[in-house]
Amino acid sequence: MNSGPRPLAYSYVRFSSVKQELGDSLNRQVEAAEEYCREHNLRLDTKSYRDLGVSAFKRHNIEKGALSRFIEAVNTGKIATGSYLIIEQFDRLSRADAHVALRLLMGLVDSGIKVVTLFDRKVWDTEAIKDATNLMLAVVYMSRANNESAAKADRLAKVWKRKKDRAADGTAARIVTSECPRWLRANESKTGFDVVDEIAASIKRVFDLRINGFGIVAIVSRANSERWPAPGKPSVRKAGESPEDFARRKTESSTWHTSLVGRLLKNRALIGEYQPRCIDPNDDTKRVPYGEPIKHYYPSVLDEPTFLRAQATADRRGRFPGRRDATGRNWLYGLAQCSCGHSLVRKNKNSQKQPGYARYYCTARVRGASECPGVNSQELEHAVLYVCSHYLPQFIGAAPVDELRAQADILEGQVLATKKVMGNYVDAIGKATTPITTSTLVRQLEAEEAKLGKHEAALAGVRARLADRAGIDHEAVLANIARMALAPDNPDQTVLLREELARTLEKIEVDERRGYIRVYVKGWDVPTIHPLRQDLSGFGWEQPSMELQREIERERIAAVADDASSKP
Repeated sequence: MNSGPRPLAYSYVRFSSVKQELGDSLNRQVEAAEEYCREHNLRLDTKSYRDLGVSAFKRHNIEKGALSRFIEAVNTGKIATGSYLIIEQFDRLSRADAHVALRLLMGLVDSGIKVVTLFDRKVWDTEAIKDATNLMLAVVYMSRANNESAAKADRLAKVWKRKKDRAADGTAARIVTSECPRWLRANESKTGFDVVDEIAASIKRVFDLRINGFGIVAIVSRANSERWPAPGKPSVRKAGESPEDFARRKTESSTWHTSLVGRLLKNRALIGEYQPRCIDPNDDTKRVPYGEPIKHYYPSVLDEPTFLRAQATADRRGRFPGRRDATGRNWLYGLAQCSCGHSLVRKNKNSQKQPGYARYYCTARVRGASECPGVNSQELEHAVLYVCSHYLPQFIGAAPVDELRAQADILEGQVLATKKVMGNYVDAIGKATTPITTSTLVRQLEAEEAKLGKHEAALAGVRARLADRAGIDHEAVLANIARMALAPDNPDQTVLLREELARTLEKIEVDERRGYIRVYVKGWDVPTIHPLRQDLSGFGWEQPSMELQREIERERIAAVADDASSKP
């Protein structure tokens, strides 16, 4: 009996599907490795290498799985020469092309590793691969494994394609897959989906807050503090996981995160669309869109105008500089700017003699780059409220909406025309007879694809703004402006006020030295000009001087004339 140290052996277990894990594949491979070690006086290392649910056909186990870690340990000397690697058969090691699998085997053997295949009890070492018969046998095994996987992948791809095509043309009797957005569940007959009402209610609240001006961080904070049900995959206890660890992980998975809210706000599945996807032919770790989105595939949780209004809110927020006042009092955030062109920020003075006193300052002055005077917050805010209450109704009409609709029509035509051109290029590529012609056509097709992306992005933006404009109840906005402005201790109201103004106003220019403001309404080139000074005690307006009235009137007439001359 050999009294020397027993050679060290490592077990490598791999399978590619969850069904195999639920079956006996794992236990079978582990027990066979243990039995072989007992029979051959090998010491099985407690650290086994397992790739559970990892594909060997796509080389994931070689590139980023446990097998890649084993190879790295061999190359760095952490696993000693003469050690054994025990596998069930070659298809556990690799199902890639035969030359890839053979190179893998040769690399391990050249590094001094003895590879054992349990199905035939054969040891593959430097002596074994010197035999041409053994080498040919290995290639046969590897080719068969690759061919089986390639045929299976092809069959599955065709099955999925038929399912998606039937869903697209409306002939499918059953759903494509039970895997669906987390606010839905596949019904028992697999013919459709049911809405999870409590999660759908949470999503509607997310969109409601977003449309009313709340940022993603604020929405997440509200959702977690009020414990809204979160959309997520139900947690399953892992093997060996303690009840305490599982309970903690389950709690963490049910919380809201900024990434979750960000994805929801862009997910068109909420309005019933299903975008089929397939494996990217250039990168099998990615899935890319396949065909056009299928409308009305899922039950709608939101209507499309609500979804688009949230996109418009995101667009507005992206244009606002700086950080919102933490108290929520700065409801002119992102709208008010100094006559020099820089933004205005609100600074609370916290004076005991004048509680609630604040001033707006030019950001250039804050940085020491200008000497623009500050503006009394009450003067500015009351002036804006007066303009909104008295002048906005005459500017709000159908013209901006009609203009947006015209833009949408033009962009829709450009999208259709570009798709037609792309179809012609695809047909031409199929008929091309020379590599040079094909290469030229492919480049032209890629250019049209880029153009299509720009047209579709612009169209989405116009549709979002159109939905946002159509969703404004102007009478309600004007009636509630004063009420919301007089709620300084209610941040929700001031955020809503700021969002309502942002839907209607482009900007507010403040000229403190000359004593007036210019209010620009979206869709109109001519601003409303109004005095800044006011009688704060009575909430009434002082009569501006005759000189100021004449100056304001001259500017208004000049603006109207400029606007008229710029139109054909």
